[in-house]
Amino acid sequence: MKKARVSLGTFLGIVLLFSLFGAWGILHVWTRNLAIDLGYKLSAQQALNEKLLSENKALKLEISTLKNSSRLESIAKNILGLNAPSPDQVVYVWLDE
Repeated sequence: MKKARVSLGTFLGIVLLFSLFGAWGILHVWTRNLAIDLGYKLSAQQALNEKLLSENKALKLEISTLKNSSRLESIAKNILGLNAPSPDQVVYVWLDE
């Protein structure tokens, strides 16, 4: 029975081919893992963005409520004890242009 001999060049070629396939596989798995991780981070940022937009909307509503003129007038009269100025208390300032 004859033994088949593989030349050194063929052996190195096969080892190189398997090494390239292994490197490609590792690179492929790494990039897929990176894409999935970035997807999770993007999803988290989108959720945070939605939360902040909702909070911003609520704060704008609160500002408009606090700026309500009837509320401010009520505070001025009932809590601070202020009244509308009499005509002699009003001072007009004119700008010379």
